[in-house]
Amino acid sequence: MKRNSIPQLVQLSQKGDSNAFEVLFTSFKTRLHHSLFKVLRNYHETEDIVQQAFMKAWEKIGTFKGNSSFYTWLYRIGFNLALTKIKSSRESQIEESFESTLASPNNVEASIENTEVFETVQSLLNELPEEQRTAYILCEVDTKNYDEIANITGVPVGTVRSRIFRARQYLIENLKGRL
Repeated sequence: MKRNSIPQLVQLSQKGDSNAFEVLFTSFKTRLHHSLFKVLRNYHETEDIVQQAFMKAWEKIGTFKGNSSFYTWLYRIGFNLALTKIKSSRESQIEESFESTLASPNNVEASIENTEVFETVQSLLNELPEEQRTAYILCEVDTKNYDEIANITGVPVGTVRSRIFRARQYLIENLKGRL
């Protein structure tokens, strides 16, 4: 899919062309799933959120103004849905495949240590204020730059920098005491 055809597909979708939107869906579903999986850490929940994001995008395609790329707009919809999901089920979720990759039958001691480190970091992330955790995850886990994070979260770049700095500072200070 050529980048320059995305705006054309969006315009057609805005005129009600479901085939054009289906091409957008096919073009972006894997990328969106990959990005949101880093936030949700659960394959099936991510599948649900991706589906919901595309359904909402189809409903709201008329509101897309083109101030950002279509994917950024779509990602923001998906990310907001993911945050809602996380808030509604506060329990920490560790994806099964991640646990199995940490488990090494040859070195049980290292496996336990890696699991403890992961759980400690996860626990510290859950202690962060929602705004700091969101900015930190978008930056460090989802490798978004500050401008993209500002666009997704709807706050100025300076605020994004501040939130990420505070999150890093908190994690560093508290990891020293727990490891």
